[in-house]
Amino acid sequence: MIVNALRRIVMETYLHPVLVNFTAALVPVSVFCDLAARGTGKDSLSQTGRWTMLFAGAVTPLTAITGWLFWMKDDVGVRGMAIHKWLGTALALLIPALALWRARTGEAKSRPSALYLGAALVLLAALVLQGHLGGVQVFSDM
Repeated sequence: MIVNALRRIVMETYLHPVLVNFTAALVPVSVFCDLAARGTGKDSLSQTGRWTMLFAGAVTPLTAITGWLFWMKDDVGVRGMAIHKWLGTALALLIPALALWRARTGEAKSRPSALYLGAALVLLAALVLQGHLGGVQVFSDM
């Protein structure tokens, strides 16, 4: 009963596509700011990278939940959508974990390690693939 009501809300408001944009913007901004901070030494870029990843860690699980609720019958059996669904679910777990890792380097003068940045770049690449697969399904008939 509650799931059906939530699904109706998500479908009527197109909440999943709205939340997707937050994850799709916050993660790259975070990664690029952290990379730039390592190169320039600017604390403001490092703090921007930290905060944007924390926000991404908060919104991404909601994005995945609304994606499951937004799942349509014509998505069943579409190979790219199956990958999109399961990769999105994995990202909903991994991005908050990355955000927690990034939060641990929250002091004003600290910057993320090369290991963190490598992991963030891998997750960013996975996010791009996942978004591409979702976009193909939505826009392929246009």
